[in-house]
Amino acid sequence: MAVSRRTGWIAAGLLARLLTMAVLLMSVRFVLANYVHWDYAQDNYKLQSYTYVVASAVVGTAGSLLQIPVAMYLLCKSKRAIPSAIILDISMHADILISVVLASGVGAGFGATNDVLRYVRAGDWEREGKQQEQQALINYLNRAFIPVVFLLVGMVLSICATVVSARLRARATNDAQGGV
Repeated sequence: MAVSRRTGWIAAGLLARLLTMAVLLMSVRFVLANYVHWDYAQDNYKLQSYTYVVASAVVGTAGSLLQIPVAMYLLCKSKRAIPSAIILDISMHADILISVVLASGVGAGFGATNDVLRYVRAGDWEREGKQQEQQALINYLNRAFIPVVFLLVGMVLSICATVVSARLRARATNDAQGGV
């Protein structure tokens, strides 16, 4: 049984959204699992940028989750009729918004981690006798790159879903106008 091009594109968009959700959930899990063991209860080493990384991953996951029923509807309907341009417009604009939010989360995560890591390494920790704290913070910040890389992969997958949405929208417009 041959699969039409439109059905293939819709399936590729659905796959990209599912993979985006999986990668973003892994990113949230790694951010929440990263911490420093102190002898005293203090967590002022956590940056607000990491909270934004988690928030952007949650927004991206929610957006992808909301796009899955649309993709399933388009997948089921694609064999019988041309999908509605309004549905494709909403899907495309939602994908663009999700991609922008994820890109800003990636920038915040990488930027904050690089800046703070530079300051921690340049500090005079030996004079104050806090070499263990310095090493704990360096290890924490090095581990902080892992969830941001997962967020970056999620952003790339979200951009792939955006390309699929834009292509489907352009094709639906072309088909509605009688083009080939």
